[in-house]
Amino acid sequence: MAAPAWDRLEGAAFRDELTRYKMEHHPFRTHPFFRAIEHGSAPRPLVRAWAKQFYPWLASVPIAMAERFSNCPIDVELDPYRRLILDQLLEEAGDPHGKAPGHPELWLRFCEGLGLPRGEVLGEPQLPSTMVAIDDFLYTNRMHPFYISAAGSSEPPNVELCARLLPAFQRHYGVTDDHLEYYRLHVTADVEHSEWIGRIVAGFATTPDIRRRMWEQMLRGFSLHALLVDGVVQGAVPATPS
Repeated sequence: MAAPAWDRLEGAAFRDELTRYKMEHHPFRTHPFFRAIEHGSAPRPLVRAWAKQFYPWLASVPIAMAERFSNCPIDVELDPYRRLILDQLLEEAGDPHGKAPGHPELWLRFCEGLGLPRGEVLGEPQLPSTMVAIDDFLYTNRMHPFYISAAGSSEPPNVELCARLLPAFQRHYGVTDDHLEYYRLHVTADVEHSEWIGRIVAGFATTPDIRRRMWEQMLRGFSLHALLVDGVVQGAVPATPS
């Protein structure tokens, strides 16, 4: 049996293997819910329910990036990484001078394209599964070194997911172009974010222990994204009488 990736690879080679595994196994690639959206077979009420639960996750991302930023020590050698994290934080949260909307705002506009008033999205109670996913996401960014939490990021598979779902929402769900900026942006923006994450992972994948922790954080990210979807899907299935 071959040794695990964290024992036999380091640096850029480990980064490449981590990314390859992430692209093949992330729920964005494997979960049947996203395949159903792509083919137009996911019921519109289910898609709307998922969209409402995904909003608080997106709203938590800037906070998670702030936690990640705070875990990047003040060291001149780390300045490039700190700037990368800060740039992503500002893009997620939105320009503070109002020149560009944040990603939560773009998602609200997408929800409107699905026929969901933003007040309904903002007032939707979080499912327990959504709460747990968000809490763990914030916890890992608060408690782990920035290079460990970065390894669990979903940017590479999100590029592919957005490229698949953008035409699907237009074709199958009647979402118009002016409500799809979130998806158009992520087809391009997350390419750059993926490169940044790759630089962080390759730069810090220096010991078997760090690399193992990076791999485990990637798997933890898989679980959180699956939980976000599974909670919605299971909530839509009527309980079977005992």
